[in-house]
Amino acid sequence: MQKTATLSVYLIVSILILGTTIFAKEIGLDPNPGWGKGRIALLIFGFLIALFPWLRRKPSTVPDKTTHTDLFALPVLVAVIGIYFWFASVSHDSTSNYYSLLATSFRNGELSLPLTPDPALLALPNPYDPAARQGIKVPLDLSLYNGKFYLYWGPAPSLLLAIAQPFLPEKIGEVHLLFVFLCGIFLAQFLLLMSIWQRFFPEIPKWILILSIVLAGLANPALWLLSQPKIYEAAIAGAQFFFIGGLLSAVLAMDRQPTSGWGLILAGTLWALAVGTRSVLVFPVIFMTVMVVYRIFKIPGQSFIKHAGSFIPLGLPLFIGAVGFGWYNWARFGSVLETGFTYQLAGPYLQKHMNELFSPNYIFQNLYNYLFNPFILDQQFPFIHPARGLVETILPSQVLPFYLAQSITGLLFSAPFTIFAAPPVSTSLKQWFKKTQTNDPGKDTATTSLNWIVISLFGSFLLTFISLLTFFWSAMRYMEDFMPALVLLSIVGFWHGYQSLSQHPNKGKMYAILGIILSGVSIVAAISLALSVYFTNGLL
Repeated sequence: MQKTATLSVYLIVSILILGTTIFAKEIGLDPNPGWGKGRIALLIFGFLIALFPWLRRKPSTVPDKTTHTDLFALPVLVAVIGIYFWFASVSHDSTSNYYSLLATSFRNGELSLPLTPDPALLALPNPYDPAARQGIKVPLDLSLYNGKFYLYWGPAPSLLLAIAQPFLPEKIGEVHLLFVFLCGIFLAQFLLLMSIWQRFFPEIPKWILILSIVLAGLANPALWLLSQPKIYEAAIAGAQFFFIGGLLSAVLAMDRQPTSGWGLILAGTLWALAVGTRSVLVFPVIFMTVMVVYRIFKIPGQSFIKHAGSFIPLGLPLFIGAVGFGWYNWARFGSVLETGFTYQLAGPYLQKHMNELFSPNYIFQNLYNYLFNPFILDQQFPFIHPARGLVETILPSQVLPFYLAQSITGLLFSAPFTIFAAPPVSTSLKQWFKKTQTNDPGKDTATTSLNWIVISLFGSFLLTFISLLTFFWSAMRYMEDFMPALVLLSIVGFWHGYQSLSQHPNKGKMYAILGIILSGVSIVAAISLALSVYFTNGLL
């Protein structure tokens, strides 16, 4: 089998670190023109990352003709990340820096933000009522408790910032974190696609692989997040970066014989960080933990004790993360389950509707908005812009308790390529539940492994999607909670269909044309929707 040596990711990460270090003043990260110890350390680290693949390579007297590099994909990686950088640079001034503020508090031994509430706000008998605090300057969506401001978003990004702060430039905004997180998601998707392509679809031509990589990087709403880089968007992207990174680590760990304990430790750590960034990911993380345990127990020739021992590297970081997150909540609000959402100073009066924020009554309304809500056509560039989600009930007999919607374009219009996700899910579920497979615990073929990947992606998407369907608020940014897994699943489905038609050239060509059209529409729609924000706000 042809092997593909991973070089592009190291080079991309090196370029990002070196570029950030050299141009820190120009991009607003460091107001000082001089070079401090942190910038010098980052510069050296960037060079070491670039050299790492060659430093670890073992010398061999016999050339390995079956090994090729992935450098053919380097221009695509550079192009996609270049697009990320352009979008981030345009919206640079509209960001916030709450994660950085919380990191500073952590280094000072505090859990609250270093912001002082207005005395007029604290004097109110009910500061959570938006009508009562009119005329008082209040940072929107922070949590107010016992006279202090807190973040209800998870602390994981701030914890990492606090650790790395001595080596980082002074001013880290959400736009910088969002850029890093989206690059991380994209590179993790790239590595997963390369692994899946090499193992299961080696006959897929490189042009389809390249097209798939571009789609993974640009599919909506990644660029939409960059067009309005606040903490809302950074939290969603950060959680997905940790989650997809954990999925990649788990897949690579189980590809090794025996299963890599260090790989499982990394997967568990990243998944703990995912939940510690955005708690809604607790459901896909639990699901993926079960999937990994199932996969490990399917490995033949090992005792139950050895199987159970393999779970410790994965479970220990998750346990530590759960305990740490629970303590963090308890230390702030006196409850391990209270993230601060109850005390949020939101635009709507959330505290009045606490029992109505999650309800099955919202499912059909959210299904329409996330799947079918169209964009609006314009006569001027970029020719489309998103419409506000439908808030009037689509079912005449149903009453929505408390429902809000922001601008959102449904998958049918913003990412029609995702229709390719359906066939592999159907096929894999049928094979998964076959009696022959169920009764043969020693079976460990490539087909079984591909089924595991497909069902893992599908379950990760579905659990998050269902959570959003029951929420009282629909918004474009929330689509990023499930899009990375859904796009990967769609690409696998497209590859599977193309490869299955290899003996039917005419059908294969028509299928490829359909894939090109749908991927092209998805990419153009994603770019246009993000650009519409800049034109609407007068940034372009």
